[in-house]
Amino acid sequence: MDAIEMLTNDHNKVRELFKKFNGGGGITGLVRRTVGSVSSREQQQALQGVCTELEVHTRIEEEVFYPAVTALGDQELGKQVKEALREHATVKQEVSRLQEARAGEPGVDERMADLERDVEHHASEEENEMFPRLEELMSEEERRQLATQMRALKQRRSGSKQAPSGSVGRKKPAPWRAKASGAARARANRQKAGHGRPKKRAQRGAKR
Repeated sequence: MDAIEMLTNDHNKVRELFKKFNGGGGITGLVRRTVGSVSSREQQQALQGVCTELEVHTRIEEEVFYPAVTALGDQELGKQVKEALREHATVKQEVSRLQEARAGEPGVDERMADLERDVEHHASEEENEMFPRLEELMSEEERRQLATQMRALKQRRSGSKQAPSGSVGRKKPAPWRAKASGAARARANRQKAGHGRPKKRAQRGAKR
């Protein structure tokens, strides 16, 4: 699986979650919503699924996929990435407003509809404009390697979603930050030890 296929699969998964929230697609969903046969539990599961999937999806695009696309130096792709990032900002704001919401609350259906519209616009632009251009400029092998990096980050981010509710929304420190802080602590400890040793020598000298 290459990066394009992976992201398209993500898009389709979110589309299915929106359908679930709406009680199904097309006429089926319309009828179920009209007669009120879509349960709050079903909608809540779909709402939470949409928020989780979009959080992870936007993260892997912004941290891995878009930088790789930009690195190609193609002017057209560069413009598309800038536009995509602006769309991400809107989507992330909408997701943040829905994360604590409950299905059935006033305004939730409307907010979900707005989010679905914006996500579909974003996904369609990528699939119809960005991805075909990327296929022309990036080899299949490079796209597969990119997918491997994206998948690794996705697994880490998805795993973090299993943390206790009190930690939801908190970003884990990047690995390099953790290493850097550990090194900084080690240096600080050495410096403290270094400051302590001369003091002891001075005391021994005073006793003599």
